[in-house]
Amino acid sequence: MNMSLIGAGLLAMSGMQDAETAIEAALQADREFAAYAAEHGIAAGFLLYAMEDARLIQPNRDDIVGRDAIFASRENATGLLHWAPRGGYAGEAGDFAVTYGDWSFHPDGERTSDPVATGDYVSVWRLTDTGWRYVLDTGTVNTPPDADAAE
Repeated sequence: MNMSLIGAGLLAMSGMQDAETAIEAALQADREFAAYAAEHGIAAGFLLYAMEDARLIQPNRDDIVGRDAIFASRENATGLLHWAPRGGYAGEAGDFAVTYGDWSFHPDGERTSDPVATGDYVSVWRLTDTGWRYVLDTGTVNTPPDADAAE
């Protein structure tokens, strides 16, 4: 086998990570995404961390496809969308990962206030030359407890 071919193969694989490292890296990217969105706004965060062909899947709405469409859908959003990952998974090649966690929305922008909505989310990530970027983001909205059921 040609040594330059082996070297090229090793060089190409050097950008990949093992699955365990990929999970930790994707979880860190998820936390950084949340921090960036909290500091710079929801739209800016979703724009910066999206792949060009990213997709948002939301309950009772059509999918939003593409980085620019995602930004436009969030451009006028105010308040604080806070989230934190609880865990994740990664492919063996280390270039594809999934994170999941909890989110809350605080219209006054203060994380210490009572949220008006909460739920769970799942984000699918791909490792790129510029770091981890999400290709798909989706979530659920928790149903508020029924006041009649509490009585």
